Amino acid sequence: MKLTLLLRDFAKARAGLAALEFAILLPMMVLLLFGSVDLIDALGSNRRAENVAASLADVVARDTEVTDAEMTGLWAAIGVLMVPDDPNDVKARITSVEIESATTARIVWSEGHGMSGLTAGAVIDLPDAMMIAGTSVIFAETELHYESPLGILFTGAVDLNHEAYRRSRLVDPIPRA
Repeated sequence: MKLTLLLRDFAKARAGLAALEFAILLPMMVLLLFGSVDLIDALGSNRRAENVAASLADVVARDTEVTDAEMTGLWAAIGVLMVPDDPNDVKARITSVEIESATTARIVWSEGHGMSGLTAGAVIDLPDAMMIAGTSVIFAETELHYESPLGILFTGAVDLNHEAYRRSRLVDPIPRA
């Protein structure tokens, strides 16, 4: 009888219930908060790396000739486009590709920043939509070595890779001076 009275009193008790619920939920809410911060940072870094690839391809595709000074400026622009990320974590490569036929595309020139350029004259695979004979394409690649500041969702480093393709607008192919 005493046991049933104790259980009944326990079931009716409401004092301290909110504190108990808060103590149970707090660790989950903190984990959710830090996980969200981690995810938002990763998505922002990924978007910036994708923007770098698209910007490099777009700037070169608008040119009639690519000079050393322009390449130096493009590599410097990576630092501006990647703020607040460390630009040293980003590798990039720009490749000019001439499409000879519906099945063959060859590298005209390629230059990398933190990664090596591709071999001139080598055959390269492009998406089918880009394979129009007698045209050329600027192909830009980025690789971001991302490390999470908090390490909640992403433990260790993650490489985020992006590619961008732009058709040459003024000359086919764009020469490298």
